[in-house]
Amino acid sequence: MFLLDPLFLLLWIPLVILVILLLKVKISRNSVVFTNFHILRNKADAKYYLPQLFDFLAAAIAIFALARPVSLERTITPPVEGKDIMIALDVSGSMEALDFQPKNRITAAKNVIETFVEGRKSDRLGLVFFAKESFLQVPLTIDYDIFKELLSKVTTGVIEDGTAIGNGLGLALSRLESSKAKSKVIILLTDGDNNSGNISPETAAEIAAKQGVKVYSILIGTDAEVPFPAGKDFFGRDTFQKVKVKTNPGLLKNISEKSGGRFYQSISTAELEKAFKDIDELEKSPIPARKLKIYNEYASFFILLSVVFIVLARISSMIFKVYPEVER
Repeated sequence: MFLLDPLFLLLWIPLVILVILLLKVKISRNSVVFTNFHILRNKADAKYYLPQLFDFLAAAIAIFALARPVSLERTITPPVEGKDIMIALDVSGSMEALDFQPKNRITAAKNVIETFVEGRKSDRLGLVFFAKESFLQVPLTIDYDIFKELLSKVTTGVIEDGTAIGNGLGLALSRLESSKAKSKVIILLTDGDNNSGNISPETAAEIAAKQGVKVYSILIGTDAEVPFPAGKDFFGRDTFQKVKVKTNPGLLKNISEKSGGRFYQSISTAELEKAFKDIDELEKSPIPARKLKIYNEYASFFILLSVVFIVLARISSMIFKVYPEVER
């Protein structure tokens, strides 16, 4: 047992002072001179002071009740409703371009996504990847360790090359369709223009707007010539070739504007990180509520006990109306 408001116990100080003053007044009124409280020597006379004793105990116990004596029953963490966020990642061959650090576009994107995931607290996250087709890699989950493990396995070259932006968005939207979260978000990362798939990006954007899903589009790189790995030379050294990747920033900007999101273009790892930081600020993860402690309260018991002593004081005062004689 412990007290939630222990400062109330300071009221015991004026209570004791009041009792002392009342005793002095009573002694003075009856012209009684005390020496070492010799009045208490006569045990037979002690019963005449029961009313005052009961009143004192009643007041002291009432003050103790004000201090809220409790014991801890259990601790609970209230549920926090987070956001549902799907990430649609382009894994077409152009994501192997070597214009991003530490290695290429796909590696930079995965690293930044992982950092973003580590900053979430109560959101469900999911991942789809797409090239000519789209696939679900991680269903919506709160298990961020599993998410990061499956993200690490995503790479280019596992599906036929192409850029089906509409299909990637469509698959992400299908995972959010049954979501009951108040805030639903898609983060689209691509470095090219839509050239595959049976769902147009415009149609996917309209569906997102109807479902209340905000799409944040990030265009990785530019349409300038960028280095690509081209195998090894006769001496086993890496060789590179310059390739121009077609982009369509207007398309991505239109997708985001239709759905209430934002468009970003990142030509470096630093800019990609900045885009994700901005999204993180716009879509802050709800902070889990502080743990609640459930207490067993005992104040009512002590209040009842105080009332009992008040009743005893009144009864004893009616029974013992005459004070004992004392030495003068």
